Amino acid sequence: MMALQANASLFPKHKEHIVQLKTDRSQSNLAGTVTEIVVKDDNFSNIPMLMPLLAQLSRDDRWFVWIAPPVLLPKHLLIEAGIDLSKVILLNPDNKHSTYELAQQALSTGTSHAVISWPGYLSEEELSGLESAAKEGQSHGIVIRRRQHS
Repeated sequence: MMALQANASLFPKHKEHIVQLKTDRSQSNLAGTVTEIVVKDDNFSNIPMLMPLLAQLSRDDRWFVWIAPPVLLPKHLLIEAGIDLSKVILLNPDNKHSTYELAQQALSTGTSHAVISWPGYLSEEELSGLESAAKEGQSHGIVIRRRQHS
């Protein structure tokens, strides 16, 4: 079972209104999908906003893969945010493997329930490739990218 809940300490006045939603992984409608989060710029001010999401995603029984995060946060901040670091795998691209290739492989294997990546630009073909890989591995892909200006 996976629980989705707000951190009550963040909202002390509203503890009675916090709802806990439990879903079985097999019933999750996010498995086999890719979610895009578009940010305005690269100043990384959105990282604190993502902490509850990252904490929730670290609570599944499969791996939670982070690929090419823009900054490495101190371990104690991640733990304080509720992130189970024993479930997190951190991957960085190199000369042989791009962020896209790492994400595609992590999504398709089925050993990760969620893969979050910061790939920069993705073509429609690459995004479709990630969606296919997520379906194959019954994983949820999260792509965080910068807004494209025209």
